[in-house]
Amino acid sequence: MQAYRNLVIIALLLLLFGGGWAIWNAGQKVAPPPETHQTKNAEESSMVGQNVSFTVTEGAIKKWKIEALKAIYNKTHTTAQLTDVKGEFYDAKGQPVLQFTAPAGQYLNKNNTVTLTGGVVAKSSQQVGQGGKGGQLIAPTMTWNAKNNGVTASGGVELTFPEGKSTAQVCRFSLDFSNIVLEGDVASNITTP
Repeated sequence: MQAYRNLVIIALLLLLFGGGWAIWNAGQKVAPPPETHQTKNAEESSMVGQNVSFTVTEGAIKKWKIEALKAIYNKTHTTAQLTDVKGEFYDAKGQPVLQFTAPAGQYLNKNNTVTLTGGVVAKSSQQVGQGGKGGQLIAPTMTWNAKNNGVTASGGVELTFPEGKSTAQVCRFSLDFSNIVLEGDVASNITTP
């Protein structure tokens, strides 16, 4: 009986040892899981800001200010894609001359260029009788470049002043509307007092 008992114990040990060995070997021979490469979308690879504000000054004088509900910066922080944009441009004395709103925009840090898109509305801050010409511009796209301090609106522009209304494909103008150039399919309706 003792021999039978020893034989059963040895069989169980062999079974346990052999089964453990088989399981361990199987784990060693299994191919590793395939490598996965995670890709990130623009928001994940960039910095996202909420309720952001950009202000550019020259010395102590403000040149322009932009506020956006959301800004998505690229990895190097040289470009920001903006959502729900509003802001102001200022004259050489730091006084506001032009207010604007747009659903979207882009700010390029390299040359301080602002491009607004999606239905831009720009209004003169200096109303008639307060030293300004008044006026409002509506356009699909508007770009301001700090190098020449001029604005280009394009894509079908509507420019309204107290004296009347003009439409064109492109409008190049100074921030205070003192210098305006209309190009492409220009039509004006001027009223006299």
